[in-house]
Amino acid sequence: MKISRAGNAIQALIYRIAGAEHKELVTIAWSWNRIVGHLLADRTEIQKLENGVLFISVTNNVWMQELILQKYRIVGAIKRHLGISIKDIVFYIRTG
Repeated sequence: MKISRAGNAIQALIYRIAGAEHKELVTIAWSWNRIVGHLLADRTEIQKLENGVLFISVTNNVWMQELILQKYRIVGAIKRHLGISIKDIVFYIRTG
């Protein structure tokens, strides 16, 4: 009997549920803290990945400006660390 870590089993299950269509989005979401740091990750929510464009909601315009200034670094980090190529990131203010 092969013993595996619970985290690996959960990760495999989530990838199976998300399907191939959302695998890159799930991978980015799992690594978001590492990519942007805890401070920015706490003020953002990944919404969707559509046609190579990542959509991120932000708590307010101050943090949105900071993320816009770091956009190309973030795109590069996603490519370097995850092997996922994205064309652009769109940041917008979260409502509600």
